[in-house]
Amino acid sequence: MTSLVRITAENQQNYLGKILEIETLSFQTPWSAGAFIQEINNPIGRLCAATVNGKPVGFVCYWIPDFEVSLLDLAVHPEERGKGIGRFLLNHVVEEAALRRVEAVWLEVRVSNAGAIGLYGKFGFEKTGVRRKYYDDTQEDAVVMCLHLPESSRNTLRVSASS
Repeated sequence: MTSLVRITAENQQNYLGKILEIETLSFQTPWSAGAFIQEINNPIGRLCAATVNGKPVGFVCYWIPDFEVSLLDLAVHPEERGKGIGRFLLNHVVEEAALRRVEAVWLEVRVSNAGAIGLYGKFGFEKTGVRRKYYDDTQEDAVVMCLHLPESSRNTLRVSASS
């Protein structure tokens, strides 16, 4: 069974090592431990891990400043991909956004990351623009995507994790 754990200063020692492993396996230029600790301590930041039998298999990092959410980082361990973990994590972010009456969820994703773009599209994210040469490591463009949450559904929106 998949569970969600919010990573805090109090429990980070139990999860941060595995999150760093997943990050390193997932990205060419992974975040450092310091970057994750900064987000754990950031008052608008959230770092959550998806766990299976207590073992972290994926994570999501995002900000909730005021009336929007900025999705910063989402990754699933390569051995756990295709099992709905990414959907589970993204569903959590969208549900929290709706419960907090947020207007929109924003993200940037590499133009080459077709799997992520497809997942975001299934959740209703729309491509709104391109940031040219956004990624310093490869000069790759980023697709800007947004999910607008209608006011009428901000407290009732539920996205099926099985879709």
